[in-house]
Amino acid sequence: MSSKSLDIEQQISIQALIRSWDGKLTWDLLVTKIESSLSITTTRQTLDKYLNIKNEYKEKKRLLKGKPITTTDTKLASYLEKDIDMAERILQLKARLEVVESEIGYLQAFIQKIASIGESNPAVMAVFNKALQDIESKAR
Repeated sequence: MSSKSLDIEQQISIQALIRSWDGKLTWDLLVTKIESSLSITTTRQTLDKYLNIKNEYKEKKRLLKGKPITTTDTKLASYLEKDIDMAERILQLKARLEVVESEIGYLQAFIQKIASIGESNPAVMAVFNKALQDIESKAR
């Protein structure tokens, strides 16, 4: 996550989001909602640095204190949890893709090295062509 500075427009949008909040309010839920609704990547620590946002958060928490959680709030929390799970899954898949791309690059370099050796050594080229034919026949 990023901890870059928030401009005035972003701060106002975040304050408006907090002000319109209904249901359980936590810093984690707020950060997730800011990212999904406003496309602003931030952290709790960054938000806490802005007095206007911090005060808006505290005031909304005070207003929500003692207010029962409704079905809509439960659905929202569930939706936000699914967003977090999906974001974690995306990060895992990106990491996996990096590993796979790295491995493919290594294998391509290996194949090119064998091919260049095979150009000057007919026996290596014969083995290389045989392996290629085997792979193609299995792919069918």
